[in-house]
Amino acid sequence: MSNEHVADTSRARVHEDENMTSKGNNVVLSAVLFLVLFGLFVAGLYVMALFTAATFIAGLAMCLVALFGTFDLVPRFLT
Repeated sequence: MSNEHVADTSRARVHEDENMTSKGNNVVLSAVLFLVLFGLFVAGLYVMALFTAATFIAGLAMCLVALFGTFDLVPRFLT
């Protein structure tokens, strides 16, 4: 048995722990976040469609907050 083979075996044992999959996120928390953020986004689209400048800006802000929460805050808190 060569020294390389022994070194590879010990390295494989070290990397075995790194290959474990995570247990995942809480299903209830994921569902609640989905409903809140999707609801905020859809409500923002609805408010944007009310045809006044103020409601368009408010709806746009709602959509942007929903997208910010989806792509920035959620990955921070769920990982």
